[in-house]
Amino acid sequence: MTMRAILVSFCCIAQVGCIAVLGQAWAGSSTSDIMSVLPPVVKDTTKAADCTVTYLVTDVMTNDMIAVRMQIAPDPNDVAVNNLMPCPPDIPPRLASRVLDACTKRAADPKHCVFADMIRDFEKQPKVDNTAENYSRCASDKATDIGVACWRSGTLEVCDVGCGNSPGRAVAAAVTRCEAKQQRQCPLTGSLPVLAPR
Repeated sequence: MTMRAILVSFCCIAQVGCIAVLGQAWAGSSTSDIMSVLPPVVKDTTKAADCTVTYLVTDVMTNDMIAVRMQIAPDPNDVAVNNLMPCPPDIPPRLASRVLDACTKRAADPKHCVFADMIRDFEKQPKVDNTAENYSRCASDKATDIGVACWRSGTLEVCDVGCGNSPGRAVAAAVTRCEAKQQRQCPLTGSLPVLAPR
């Protein structure tokens, strides 16, 4: 399965889950007295989007890649730019550990969960210490898309991540980073939006 197919399948799973939740949220009252029931809460889609930081993490045993989106509440003094709230310049380390939890809950062995931006020769020691948390993420105030590029070492996919303002630019950034770091071609690619669908 290509990296693009993996990313798309995870996005589809996430969207199906959202649709199921939305279906429950919009379900009507079973009573005939509609005046005594509060209407469902409607999200303001014209409001500036909160900062979203999207990480890519991988289970190195299965090569399953997971996109984890974390929203950060804006500071009261923050001002939106281009309908996006700014992201903090420094992301707290505890956020990164919570991101890995999304993988460890699914993995047969939590030690197989790593950030998707990997050092050169990662295939010789595939562990989280040989990955870069800060390069495995893209923030919504800086990029619209997150991309990944990988090469295959046996059954292991060795990857690097890039950010860009289109799917193509995100993939191109990931390929450039991967080929520079890994010193080989990185033909397995994929991308997805940093912001969740609204």
